[in-house]
Amino acid sequence: MKQDISRSTRPSTAGNNRRTKICAIVGLSVCLLALLFAGPASSQPSPPLQPPLGPGGYDYPHQGVTTLGPYYHPWHPDQENYKYYIFEPADPKPEFAPVVLFIHGYAALQPPAYSAWLGHMVRKGYTVVWVNYDTGLTAPWGYANYVEATWTDALKRLDTHWWESHVLPEKDENWEIKTAIVGHSAGAYLAAVIAARATDPNRGIPIPYALVCIEPGGLGLIPKEDFSRIDPSTKFVVLASDEDEIVCKSTAQYLWKNTPQIADQDKDFLFYRSDRHGEPEQIANHFFPNSSGYNDTAAVDARDFYITYKLSVGLLNCAFYGVHCDYALGQGSPEQVDMGVWSDGRPNLPLQWIEDPDGLETQCIDKFEDRPPWGAAEAQAADRFGTAAARRGASIGWLLPLAIFLLFGFFLFMRRGGRPFPGRRE
Repeated sequence: MKQDISRSTRPSTAGNNRRTKICAIVGLSVCLLALLFAGPASSQPSPPLQPPLGPGGYDYPHQGVTTLGPYYHPWHPDQENYKYYIFEPADPKPEFAPVVLFIHGYAALQPPAYSAWLGHMVRKGYTVVWVNYDTGLTAPWGYANYVEATWTDALKRLDTHWWESHVLPEKDENWEIKTAIVGHSAGAYLAAVIAARATDPNRGIPIPYALVCIEPGGLGLIPKEDFSRIDPSTKFVVLASDEDEIVCKSTAQYLWKNTPQIADQDKDFLFYRSDRHGEPEQIANHFFPNSSGYNDTAAVDARDFYITYKLSVGLLNCAFYGVHCDYALGQGSPEQVDMGVWSDGRPNLPLQWIEDPDGLETQCIDKFEDRPPWGAAEAQAADRFGTAAARRGASIGWLLPLAIFLLFGFFLFMRRGGRPFPGRRE
């Protein structure tokens, strides 16, 4: 008897259709879930882009940067505290350019930490000298001396080492090199120190045309200078950030308060607040001026374009060429406080121009004080006795315990009737 297998071997159309529908439903569900989870991230507005024009814009007159170095002060070869690099405009290479001293923050020991900021200033037409003043273990009372030594050596190299084919430093009618100083964190405080020292003709430091201090810190740790000695013609901008948990605002306030000789129209105090509207968030922290993204939400973004780039180049252009002054010294002008527009059209939270920073309130808490509670003898001596007597005061602090120790030894010696202490017999 033959077995009828036609029914069992014939494909089931209904079954195939059912499986096809199930697969389609599963696939559609997966796609919907993917869109659901991907939707919020992709819908976040992005920060403002770099503007095409202006001191923070990408209208660069020079398309290249020539990096030279490392160099060392001739009296201190291969010592890291006396190391510096020179960055010069290129493509095209100018014959002359003003020279900018850039002073990094503590422990930011290599130029790549600020490469984007440095490159922006150079491509805008400025020669930039990057100096190293610490190795991570250097005592803070030596920082300014290292900066001064390397800065003066770099200027000498640019001006006299004709065989190295540098961009020559631009000079004024008195044949003084046109310079400016830009700094971040401890470097911003040191920038003010060097500017104050520059008025001493015995030091041979050119008086800077401009001084840019972004989030300065170090008050009470780095010995002070008499900041009222900074040349009154200097253009001066200082910025503090609302969530800067490293230095907060006290050093910035101190610099502002102790430079009364600079006229109001030549100095501005600016305050930066966070804007978390989109992604990456624009946080007013201590690390946004860095170009590495360390401890930050991005490596380079609107905070660079509208703060570090704009304020530094804006003040340089104002001081050297009399243009773009509203961007740096606008006293709250739209050009100065503008922070661009998010990709969805919402304006980024603008900078605040602060007329009197003494009463400024911040989310961060100040850790630096005029007189450190734990010591730092030279800094305390400078505060108590003035900078002229700072070294003498610091020396007294060391001599007192030494004198006590010697008196105690003399007392023990006399107790023994002047006999020497028993020694080791051979």
